[in-house]
Amino acid sequence: MPITEHPPMTLQASAGQALTIELQAMPGAGMLWQAPAAPTGCTLAEDALVPASDGVGGAARQRFVLTCAQAGERRLRFDYKRPWEP
Repeated sequence: MPITEHPPMTLQASAGQALTIELQAMPGAGMLWQAPAAPTGCTLAEDALVPASDGVGGAARQRFVLTCAQAGERRLRFDYKRPWEP
């Protein structure tokens, strides 16, 4: 499967404030976002998979929560793939 690049998103939060990152996913097709390692001084946790419709196997929003103790710019790169694919 070819790699598709998406434009960067810019999000802002205060130091110590949880920042929610939501990305469109297709869990019924096995397509999920793989989170990177958390930057130094930060925690990154997967929070939920929120269905975007009532249909079974449809699209969903995959939610991650990033919290950083110090102010600064961080760059995160999430990979969109099936977990069993390289």
